[in-house]
Amino acid sequence: MLSRTTRTLKPALRRFHSSQATNGEFTVTSSHGFLPRHDPLAVLPSYFDKLSELLHEMPLYKGDGTYGLLHSGRFGSRIETELPLYDVNFIFDRRILSALFRDYTFLASAYLLEPCDIQFRLARNHGLARRILPMNIARPLEVIAQRIGARPFLEHSMSYTFYNYRRKDPEQALVAENLEPIRMFSGSSSEHSYIIAHVLAGQHTGQIVQAAQDILKAVETDNRALFDQALAQYTGAMQKVNNVMAETLKSSGEYMSFRTYLSGCKDSAMFNHGVQFENAHDTSQRAYFGVAQSSNPVASLSTHLFQLAHLSPNSSLPCSDGIDRHRPASYQAFLSHVDQESQRLNVQRYALGSAKSSASYMGALDQVLAYRYRQWANLREAGDVQGAAAFRDGFKRQTNHVRELAGLILRSLANTDVELLEPQQRANTEHIAHRADVVRRSLNRVLAEPEAAAEQLPVSMIAY
Repeated sequence: MLSRTTRTLKPALRRFHSSQATNGEFTVTSSHGFLPRHDPLAVLPSYFDKLSELLHEMPLYKGDGTYGLLHSGRFGSRIETELPLYDVNFIFDRRILSALFRDYTFLASAYLLEPCDIQFRLARNHGLARRILPMNIARPLEVIAQRIGARPFLEHSMSYTFYNYRRKDPEQALVAENLEPIRMFSGSSSEHSYIIAHVLAGQHTGQIVQAAQDILKAVETDNRALFDQALAQYTGAMQKVNNVMAETLKSSGEYMSFRTYLSGCKDSAMFNHGVQFENAHDTSQRAYFGVAQSSNPVASLSTHLFQLAHLSPNSSLPCSDGIDRHRPASYQAFLSHVDQESQRLNVQRYALGSAKSSASYMGALDQVLAYRYRQWANLREAGDVQGAAAFRDGFKRQTNHVRELAGLILRSLANTDVELLEPQQRANTEHIAHRADVVRRSLNRVLAEPEAAAEQLPVSMIAY
């Protein structure tokens, strides 16, 4: 696979070593939520200059207005002939390791999926991805992934969004005008918005994390006042997330300009034979996962906290089985704890134990539905654009899940004595029920008539 001109670089700068290897850039706290502890490292040490150069030349559209390597289909050949086989065994600094993980996973997905993107631009179908990841990507990526406790695939938080931004002015806040992505596949304005919107939304996840902990504490101690307050905090933070994310899908054409490179799962037609990591520790054919299958951790947290997994026992998203195993270790531990505690305490039953709590619970579910509906709309958009049969099963599962979530909101209303509610809360509850009913009836039509998926349903529930 590698050209004979490709060389192995030896470690010349051992000053990189500064700490025992950990995945410490990602923790889960009420202060920063799911965002990393420090701003991502945007510039790699000079030792990796060729890697950085290829990543800069990679996007379909570069920042200077010229076309990049992926646009002309020359990225793969440049990787095979020019990317050194870097020795990363001497690197233990966690920020450098996190930056290298981001960059090598970008390289991996770009290399493997370049033929699919070319095919899509030519014929509106994806064809097959490359089946062998060359050792100048595969070997360093395996070492880095193992060292930080990650899996060697493009991942939502560690690769594509939360560890993929830089501040133009390091002294200024995390606001849209002060942020730009570090790496992109297409380089389009839509991809820029998609990445930065996730970072901006991530600022509100600290409130969500705190609210989730307070909800569990309130049920444990039978504290109704704290429970209702925490539900309101969760709802408010989720609403902020949804407001930020509402504009991420700008247009089908621009979305699909980078959507291909987020693909990957064991059932994907693009990877029907898996991927072999050349000259790596494990050279078997592996299932290849991607960002489209890892998603924002807020979605998993809501599913676990409010006991929503039963709404779609056959998996709500393509490849969503075991999805949390691909997240940072700290995410996994937190999400597992929330799942176990919510099941033990039966948060859902407690929420329905009083009219006010039930109404507050409906408010939280309304924001979860808005989040899931947007995910569904994104999947619908991808399916509409390419019209591939491979997306139909996943689309149907997602449609079922969102529909059943809307149904849960309506069932919660049926268990709520609205006469006991204050006028404003009663009005809010009725509005929430109306939106859920619209979503349920709309998705019933989509499931009954597959062609109805092409109807102009809103991209965001905010439109209701």
